[in-house]
Amino acid sequence: MNPATRAYYILRYLGPRFAIRRAKLGLQKALGVTRRKFHTRTWESISLQDVVRSGTPISAEAFASFKREQSIPFLFPLGSPPVIPLFIRQAQGERQPSLQERLRLLEEDRCVYFLRHPSPRKIDWYVNPFDGLRGNSDAVWCDIPDFLPTQGDPRTLWEPSRAAWALDLARAKPHGQSMDAATFFWRWVDSWMAACPPFRGFQWKCGQESSVRLLALAIGLWSLADDRATTPDRWVQFARLAWATGYRVSQHIGYAISQRNNHALSEACGLLLISHLFPEFRESKRWKAIGRKVFAEGLMQQTYADGTYLQHSMNYHRVMLHASLTAMRLAELSNSPFDREIYDRVSLCGEYLFQMMDETTGRVPNYGNNDGACLLPWNECDFTDFRPVVQATHYLTHRERRLPPGPWDEDLCWLFDSEASSSSQSESRPAVSSAFGSGGYYTLRTPDSWCMVRCHDYSDRPGQYDPLHLDLWWRGLNVLQDCGTWRYYDPTRPELESYFKSGIAHNTIEVDGASPVQWVSRFLFFPWPRCVASSFGKTTEPAGVQWFEGQRHDYARRPWRVVHRRTVLALGSGVWAIIDDLLGRHEHSLTLHWHCTDAPYQIDPSSLSVVFTTSEGRLCVCVAGAPFMPTVLDVVRGSEELAKVQGLAAPYYGERSAVPTIEARFRCALPQRIVTLIGCGVTVSCRMIEHNEQTELWTVDIESRRCHLDLERLAFGSRRVFRGWASS
Repeated sequence: MNPATRAYYILRYLGPRFAIRRAKLGLQKALGVTRRKFHTRTWESISLQDVVRSGTPISAEAFASFKREQSIPFLFPLGSPPVIPLFIRQAQGERQPSLQERLRLLEEDRCVYFLRHPSPRKIDWYVNPFDGLRGNSDAVWCDIPDFLPTQGDPRTLWEPSRAAWALDLARAKPHGQSMDAATFFWRWVDSWMAACPPFRGFQWKCGQESSVRLLALAIGLWSLADDRATTPDRWVQFARLAWATGYRVSQHIGYAISQRNNHALSEACGLLLISHLFPEFRESKRWKAIGRKVFAEGLMQQTYADGTYLQHSMNYHRVMLHASLTAMRLAELSNSPFDREIYDRVSLCGEYLFQMMDETTGRVPNYGNNDGACLLPWNECDFTDFRPVVQATHYLTHRERRLPPGPWDEDLCWLFDSEASSSSQSESRPAVSSAFGSGGYYTLRTPDSWCMVRCHDYSDRPGQYDPLHLDLWWRGLNVLQDCGTWRYYDPTRPELESYFKSGIAHNTIEVDGASPVQWVSRFLFFPWPRCVASSFGKTTEPAGVQWFEGQRHDYARRPWRVVHRRTVLALGSGVWAIIDDLLGRHEHSLTLHWHCTDAPYQIDPSSLSVVFTTSEGRLCVCVAGAPFMPTVLDVVRGSEELAKVQGLAAPYYGERSAVPTIEARFRCALPQRIVTLIGCGVTVSCRMIEHNEQTELWTVDIESRRCHLDLERLAFGSRRVFRGWASS
């Protein structure tokens, strides 16, 4: 993309305010202003006398006594972590490695990456232990590039510094684990501080990372404060770390605000935390004011009126809620709660996430960027289980539980108190078919299967290219899935990085083997997708058919001039129909992708179907077309060839696995209709049997039963595609 076009798109989509703010930050860096603010220094150079208000004791012994006597209200009393109820401690946790194993690894100076992967070697804060690439440990953070081939993935380098290990050590005693948790906590803190002096090295590069780190370490300190290892010198040491973090965040929070994402909320939360726990700092009053303002304004600006989130990501939605839970609890504890509109908006955000959740597993579609972030991992639920944050958010905003008891209730104990886990449950309300029009999410739900469709006209930056993507779930299995994220940066495999954020890694259609968007940076592409939902509803008969219809216009411009219209029908009895209409002229190549659950499969060329043998029974996917049938129906699984990357999914950050991906290819003149019929537990097939100027009639065979699907004739400007559904 040429510079003029790029500048046009930046002004059009991101606005002049963004451009001006980024230009100002760039000028400050070029003139050396940023570097002078963050000149490197030693920890010892941060003197209590210089950072605390007059009258605050500054000797180690007196300062430690002062902190203990302050009686600052925190999530739990100083030195008294919450009592974890027996039903939580005895619950079968899905998180692996287990808490006991994670604590054992810490004794060996090894931590767990992304809550799943034990480090193969002892901690080195600047080395990625999985590929050996090293980050810069010497330069001022603002002089270190985000992405370097010799440095590798920055998210992996940052992961151990997020200090999930501190939460594990805080949880050791409440979970009955016999170990000297405080000694190991301070051993790890000492190690980090020795390797990462203030503002020097890659670990100081991100204000959000600094804030998340301090939150975890503060919980560890508060839990282990009564141990003899938490000496007066340790209190001074932690105060230095807290002050340096507050300075790092407050002096550069304008960058986070300019990003319009969870960075601003996390950094605001960090400032609120530091000002709450260390009110004696001279800057605390100002930091608190900045934190409250940035959080309140950011939350209302970044969340839509229906509770959806501008980052278009399920995991970033959870990050936003974790930051909100922390900031709002700190405000409550300081007797200055946020306004009711903040609570109402967060309540909507929690309800949205509940509606996106598979109730049997707690999982949600692996939709949008997912970098493995989890700000508050203080339970034994798997990373993919969103019940902890749904439960905690509902309790924060309603003071009652949304879900029945389970291991996800441990968050309530840490955020509120142990009694919260035994509080009353609100009236049980199952997830229902829902339209979140502001955010562009639509769900259709039947008794044992449900789907999510993505249809949005973007006003905020998208992270992946996935218009009209569809996720389908059946009895807890994500049978049609989003492929996830893999890594933000892999210098050795750029084709993998490109694949996971592209349209071919999502359940949608590619026209002429080309993408209609162009990436201009690692996290930004133009033009933004434009999709419009046209119809959403349910027929009135007892076994009503539910439907969604929407249009995608990314291919509507030259050279394609093609409109993609998708109709999704929940026909009942485990049968789903997806009708894709490609409206245009001339001949085009079309490729429909369905990324399926990883299960044994067989292709039946005669019926153009693929039958999977899953743990819940047969799953049948049949593809037909009119006026043209597919020229090829193939399944690609685990292809990593440079010329064709396909059939890969990343259920967790940094992991990739093979998944069978159905590709139905067409070479035909438009308009063209593609019908995908899916049978959950039943074998299905379909074909068009007749048509006239107004309608098309399709037969749908479900096992031995024949039904008819009545559709509007394929044409521009037609009314709703779905007309009727009946058995013979």
